[in-house]
Amino acid sequence: MKRRKTIRAGRLVWDVIYTVPRPNASQRERKRIREVTAEQIAQTNCNTAQRKLEMLMATNFEPDDLVFSLTYRDKDLPASPDVTRRRLGKVFAQIRAYRKARGLPELKYIYVLEGRHGDHRPHVHLILNAVGGDLELIQSLWVWGDNVQLNYIEDRGYDVWAGYFTKERREASLNGKKQFVGSRNLKRPTVTYQWVDDAAMIDPPPGVQVIDDSGIKRNDFASCRYLKYMMPKRKPKRENNEKLRARTRVVADSKWSVTYHTGMEKRRRRRRQEAKTSVQ
Repeated sequence: MKRRKTIRAGRLVWDVIYTVPRPNASQRERKRIREVTAEQIAQTNCNTAQRKLEMLMATNFEPDDLVFSLTYRDKDLPASPDVTRRRLGKVFAQIRAYRKARGLPELKYIYVLEGRHGDHRPHVHLILNAVGGDLELIQSLWVWGDNVQLNYIEDRGYDVWAGYFTKERREASLNGKKQFVGSRNLKRPTVTYQWVDDAAMIDPPPGVQVIDDSGIKRNDFASCRYLKYMMPKRKPKRENNEKLRARTRVVADSKWSVTYHTGMEKRRRRRRQEAKTSVQ
């Protein structure tokens, strides 16, 4: 038997089918498993962390949402990462209050603190759901630096940004340490498991955009294949003609506006016309 794992993150889908190790594996199979090196395990863990972040981003953020890079001026450099976390907490609290007062969507974010690569200068990478006027707001609230860089998720895509956010895990040997932090209101990708026959295969559904296809990989004991694809955008549902739709009509030379239902008005017009015909 094989196992199929499907992760759905908004329109992004990651589908994999693989052979499950048997509890009664032969000595040869067990020896092959023990030959896996620590470097290979670390590489796998890094890839898994990047994929988890990618799917979390795709679940909660749209391509036109924002990616900020926040830097420090020399005199405001933090003494420790905890200082940056407290400063970000203040910024997030102010953004929440700003949005709540104006009836805007609730704040969602993912951020990562960096400073272990390159010149080792502390800085922040931040993903934020956009509502309009976000750059000006962040610039006014991030008072510890003068350089706020703005990009969009669609500039690089979920996978590239996820790799960018987890690069210190690879470059600074931070394997096993959680790097990114997300707001508590983030939704999680939907994960399903299914047992399938050994001969079962996976293929991309029609109409999807295939992003990555590993092809069938085999060794002496197992096989696997994974697919990553983007589902097409859903077309907006057309309003039923029978449903009443509110319209606002401004009366000329008047300060008043009249809200009415077009469906009801059409029926009233037909009744008036019938009444005139019956009188004649």
